[in-house]
Amino acid sequence: MRTTFVLAISLFLSFSTTQAQDSFEPGYIVRVAGDTVHGFLKEQGSDETAERISFKASATDKKYKVFTPSDVKAFRYDGGYQFRAVSYSDTRKDQPVTRTCFAKLLVTGEYDLYSFTEDYVLFFLVRKDNNFYLLFDDDVHTIPGISGNFRNELNFFVGPCGAEKQEIEGLDYSTGSMIRFFQNLDACLNPDKIVATYIYREKAMLKFGFFAYVGGISFGNDAQYTMEARLRVVWQKLNPSLSLNLGYRVAAVMKRHFQDPDYLIAPVFNHETWQIKSIPLTIQYNFTNGVVQPFVEGGVSLCTESISTDNPALISGYNPYINGHALAFIFGAGIEVRLVHVLWARAEWRYEAMSQNPTAGLALMLP
Repeated sequence: MRTTFVLAISLFLSFSTTQAQDSFEPGYIVRVAGDTVHGFLKEQGSDETAERISFKASATDKKYKVFTPSDVKAFRYDGGYQFRAVSYSDTRKDQPVTRTCFAKLLVTGEYDLYSFTEDYVLFFLVRKDNNFYLLFDDDVHTIPGISGNFRNELNFFVGPCGAEKQEIEGLDYSTGSMIRFFQNLDACLNPDKIVATYIYREKAMLKFGFFAYVGGISFGNDAQYTMEARLRVVWQKLNPSLSLNLGYRVAAVMKRHFQDPDYLIAPVFNHETWQIKSIPLTIQYNFTNGVVQPFVEGGVSLCTESISTDNPALISGYNPYINGHALAFIFGAGIEVRLVHVLWARAEWRYEAMSQNPTAGLALMLP
């Protein structure tokens, strides 16, 4: 079992290293002075793109330069989105602060619409005259303890456009919905002004990370502890909510039974502990990308089961594959809550070889 696990992880790491090499695509940057320089831009995740862009003049260059919003005012991948350096007032705290980021241009017109992500949470910026306004989701779970503002802000922008005003209450907080809303709003507010929309198919990019979880539970006559480490792959630009995971997991499911339920004077218990060791390959889908993320998962695993008990008679009716290898199907569900940048609280239930007890604990997710 250990040899199989080491081989699987080695192959996965080899694949990860190969795929994780920096990839560059043709594009250009616009310096603060206004001159445009053509070259090659690094393909990177949306969080990183909001903070910096890596650029090199030639595809054969081994080294590249990293630019921040203070160094360049715009950049664009050939045939792709344009990103501009935008300064805005971050109103999520009691004392607003001015921040600058690279934001993706989505719509230009009477209002300009931009988007960016922070910790994989989607935000929008709207230019009205010479000011930029930050919009974030009305769902409280997106930012701990802070209610979103985007419907209030849209009511502020909508002015005399009655049809768009009626749409706000049921508007979905998504890139597609916001693009359509501002297309219609710009056309209503200034029909003579050209409204331009920028929608491009982005190349799917793999992002690799590490996950470790330790959890447990104890209630009544049942208890369980679980430990798992896994490597995960996320198709960042295709669907950041979907991940492919390969790992190693140990679960101990503990139960106790009355030896004689009818004898109440001095109850005697029999104890049994199931230990399941496995190499699971799973797909996990998180329903949201905010601080609170409910999820479901499914997959298969190569596992071995063993049981220890103080009553050997209990073993007679058990699975004949005890202490042997078997292929098991996995179904599970749970919820993850971000505590700090890489530390999460996690509660999960899983069926793998048997219906296991739900557990709760801490998870480390890198990056």
